[in-house]
Amino acid sequence: MYLKLLHIKNFRVFKNFTLSLNKGINIIIGENNSGKTAIIDALRICLGYGKPDTNIYVHESDLHLNPNDPNEHNTEILFDLIFEIEDDIEKECFFDFISLDPDNEKQTIQFHLKYSLVKSGKRTFFKRIVWGGDNEGQQIPYEALQEVFYTYLGPLRDAVSGLKPYSQNNQTAQLFNKLTKYKKGEQIVNLTEEKKNTITESLFGIFESPEYDWTYILNEGKNKVNEHLEGTGILKKIPQIEMNYVGRKYSDIVRGIEIRRPVFDIIQNASQQKYFEIYQNGLGENNLIFSSVVLGDLLNRCEDPELEIYNALLLEEPEAHLHPQYQNTFFEYLNTLTDKGLQVFITSHSPTITAKSNIENVKVLQKQNNSIKVFCFNHLTKDDYSDDNRNYLRKFLDTTKSQMFFGNGAILVEGISEAILLPILSRKFLMPDKIDLEKNGIEIVNIGGVAFEHFAKLYNNDDENKRLFSKCAIITDSDPTENKPISDRAENAKKLKKNNLEVTLANNTFEHDLFEASEINKTIMRDVYRSMHPKTEILKEDFTADQLKMKLENFKDKAEFALQLNERLNQEQNFDVPDYIKKAILFSLS
Repeated sequence: MYLKLLHIKNFRVFKNFTLSLNKGINIIIGENNSGKTAIIDALRICLGYGKPDTNIYVHESDLHLNPNDPNEHNTEILFDLIFEIEDDIEKECFFDFISLDPDNEKQTIQFHLKYSLVKSGKRTFFKRIVWGGDNEGQQIPYEALQEVFYTYLGPLRDAVSGLKPYSQNNQTAQLFNKLTKYKKGEQIVNLTEEKKNTITESLFGIFESPEYDWTYILNEGKNKVNEHLEGTGILKKIPQIEMNYVGRKYSDIVRGIEIRRPVFDIIQNASQQKYFEIYQNGLGENNLIFSSVVLGDLLNRCEDPELEIYNALLLEEPEAHLHPQYQNTFFEYLNTLTDKGLQVFITSHSPTITAKSNIENVKVLQKQNNSIKVFCFNHLTKDDYSDDNRNYLRKFLDTTKSQMFFGNGAILVEGISEAILLPILSRKFLMPDKIDLEKNGIEIVNIGGVAFEHFAKLYNNDDENKRLFSKCAIITDSDPTENKPISDRAENAKKLKKNNLEVTLANNTFEHDLFEASEINKTIMRDVYRSMHPKTEILKEDFTADQLKMKLENFKDKAEFALQLNERLNQEQNFDVPDYIKKAILFSLS
């Protein structure tokens, strides 16, 4: 079974929020404070219910506060989890959780938790109600709750503490405690409780055997203590003590397992090898080791048919302390875990991880005007978003382009010139109000061409649940000819304008329209071009916008011209911004 739907009501940033989920990996992305951690914590609260080692609880401060209505006071938090059933064993185990959907007569497993704030005298506390299926109050057996297990890896992992022998949160010991088998040569040995007791007794037999000196060392220490007790005590009241080696259980032994990294690669003799202690490693490497130990424990559970039916991995910010290449390899490995029957929930700020993800697994949280909505690619039908659209987007999304999903808005442009110059035009010369696009969270995306349709369909769907919440503007050229003021391609771009998508056209091209905007612009742009090509013949006259356009296209140095113009504009106080650019910028901010 797998979690298909999560509904959250009045919990932190969410007033009433529903998130559909995939069977395998779910990538939850979005800007800061858009609810990513709240989703993970909601899952921890629900999946951890009935477990003795849960360490997350609902507090009064978790109640949703409506930023638009200070008079709204919520007193109830509700979580609903709906699981898809995949086999009859799940039906049998979770019989008390089964619900029948009247629309399609399909059974699901449902789990509900409601926390109601109660005031009794001076005390304020949450009253918790838990039920399965459709009817509030329907009892659920404790045994069924033990069939659900999750592992949580937080964003600020204390890897050193979690890997240190005998530490309270010793993940290494947990890994070995959950081992159910091991390989001895070619033989697979089942690690039952009886086997654990047998090998533990054989180990401690060494400490008790006269053949070895450990028993004599222990007696010597004990005698020293008793000698002093006898000398300092009162006759007939002298305490006599006994000593023994502690840790006489399998679980005690594995608590002392130490992880170290060898220094030398070429040394074969173990006695000559030296080691780095865990605390001597970098944060990134320790996080990888820590994560691998935890995942090893989780895979033990997935592979053992006698353990839990449902297993989940909740992972926040896997990119923490990892450089982009490590992010790639770590994420690719996580993808393989779904073959083990594991459902994975990942929150991330990383464009690298987003770019490497299957877009069908991505859930984009967007916050606009204190409201949070989710955009899921897998909600888009073939009519909404064709296979051609999906394939193009998959190929296109690199670590820069995927940042559009984290922004408050986006501006799509044809090429590098617009991408270079738009920020300074907006920040320094936009009238009447100058706008810093970066400060406002507006992402400029250079799509390297005119294939705008693949991106437009993410913003212009008539169904608000099937479009990105933020606004997007397309800036493109009209590319007029002698016969037509606007090219067919530009006409098709104009037709994309709808809902959260604006399309603005230059009268001609980007550089042409910049040049024609004012006499000041002409002077500055002529100077920049002359500095690039001091021997060009058009230096002898005040060349036109058409001549500049032709020269830039012939020399293929539009990018260099944009860079040089950007440098020049840093020194200028006046430069005019064409209206079509201003319109696009203001729409992306709306």
